Amino acid sequence: MPNVSKIRGFVPVKHATGAPYNGQANVYFVPASDSTALFVGDPVVLAGDASVEGVATVTKASASGPALGVVVGVINTKLDPVSGKMTSGSISLDTPQYRPASTAQFILVADAPGLIYEVEAATGSNAAYTYLSADVGLNVGHTTVAGSTATGNSNAALDMSTKATTATLPWKILGAVIRPDNEVVSGTSQSVKLHVKANAATLGNGTGATGQ
Repeated sequence: MPNVSKIRGFVPVKHATGAPYNGQANVYFVPASDSTALFVGDPVVLAGDASVEGVATVTKASASGPALGVVVGVINTKLDPVSGKMTSGSISLDTPQYRPASTAQFILVADAPGLIYEVEAATGSNAAYTYLSADVGLNVGHTTVAGSTATGNSNAALDMSTKATTATLPWKILGAVIRPDNEVVSGTSQSVKLHVKANAATLGNGTGATGQ
């Protein structure tokens, strides 16, 4: 049956070695001067600064530039992950769903350069895209549609209109997600979920590889 579009950004699923992803992440900081909201599943890049504690700052990645990693969590503003203490007041059991614009906040980023992510294939402003088997091996950018403040999930998807062999594109398509709810018929299927790897990860070695 046809796939259902469920865009939710980039979801880490395993490492390139085949080992499962077990939730590993590192703490980064987003300053109040950053006016772009961040959602779980958004790709981010280093912003060239640090918090007063020395934690590196990040910002939302551009559609075609290299990525440090992907947001996998947002730390409540009343918690200080550096000291391990609450900064003030009480706190609910629910963590924030996303990092609002212009809010100083620590976030969790899955930044291992060998991570493989699941992400939906779309185009432009997340319009439907028809999967082609020849897409596998190519490099591609991603969409930068704002995430959902209701769910906290990213609305980033692969922008298949940018697919090419260009080595500087940020993501390499490794193949389709093999799962009963992900129909994969070349030239027919839409809203296909694909596995990708960062093509020029910030913490990796060297530049991106040319697409095949």
